[in-house]
Amino acid sequence: MSALAVLGGLRDTLLRMLPHRAPTGLRPIGRPGADAAVLVTGNYALTVRRLQRALAGRDVWLLVADSRGINVWCAAGGGHFTHHDVIAAVRAARLSERVEGRELVLPQLSATGVERRRIEEATGFRVRWGPAQADDLGAFLDRGRRVVARERAVRFPLRARLEMALIWGWPAALLSAAVAAGLGGWRTGAAVAVAVLASVTGLYAAVPRLPLRGWRRWPLFALFGVGGIGLGTLALAALGGIEGRSWAVLAVAALVADAALAVDFEGTTPWFVSSFAAAGHARIELEPERCSGAAECVQVCPRGVLAMDGGRRQVTITDPDACIRCAACIVQCPQDALRFRFDDGSVVEADTIRRTRLNLLGRRSVEVDGLRGPGA
Repeated sequence: MSALAVLGGLRDTLLRMLPHRAPTGLRPIGRPGADAAVLVTGNYALTVRRLQRALAGRDVWLLVADSRGINVWCAAGGGHFTHHDVIAAVRAARLSERVEGRELVLPQLSATGVERRRIEEATGFRVRWGPAQADDLGAFLDRGRRVVARERAVRFPLRARLEMALIWGWPAALLSAAVAAGLGGWRTGAAVAVAVLASVTGLYAAVPRLPLRGWRRWPLFALFGVGGIGLGTLALAALGGIEGRSWAVLAVAALVADAALAVDFEGTTPWFVSSFAAAGHARIELEPERCSGAAECVQVCPRGVLAMDGGRRQVTITDPDACIRCAACIVQCPQDALRFRFDDGSVVEADTIRRTRLNLLGRRSVEVDGLRGPGA
């Protein structure tokens, strides 16, 4: 890997919270022929880089559609990556003239906003869902483009959690350190950076064991904040700058940074519902009389909420508490058998889910019905 590629990957990783566009279009990985698999993704630069790395040594086509430089899960959920964008990419690449196979492999996490049937109707290509994680693409291709159950679940391993800690921690540390340095000198600023990075890293590392819901989350964040202050105090002492004012600035800056992250820490993970969307708790609801047993919902659920009851030939909700309200199951159900029901009895039906997407505050207010990309 060239130094330029390494620097580009580092830039994309550190700035992954910001949209960063890669060129769209059809890309060959290896030496694909007309019968090679066609994998679809968005034009989020970090995703494209990682897919190219994960697929190295294979002969496949990578069709990069316009997701406005946002990763496919967030883009699909926010209305920035829809079936219209995939249709536009297929047509712009003149794909039917370049490949013999009539199958597209879409990322499973795009199912929140990409309607499989609309693509099939418009392009003549059959759509197959790939695994939830790029790391599983090799095994998926080796077994004939078939996903096994464990590959549908979105994972959040320690490596990914530490990466997320870096992504959120370094800007918070730099900002806090700059303010602290202005108030208490460079030694205080350096100690604050240590405190913030330590508390943020500790939080992400411990995510699987943390009670992030309810009142217990606040003492938890305070505990990690105090731990960060302790390490920051050691750093301040090592730098020879510890004294009353410096330590007070250190403590306040570290706790403020920790409190800012606590506002929506859940929303920075793939396992929990964003706190912005938590007002008015909703649960997934199945109408059994409508369910045909197609199990398309099971194929796209990233949290194992749904399962197929083979004896009854019907889907069942097996783990409702794991639902993160991504709505992929609702979007893909051919019989509109799923919906969200709120505690006050109100419901959000499938038609509303397909017609709207979530804004940055977690409200379903982004209208996408009728949205068309170029050539769609």
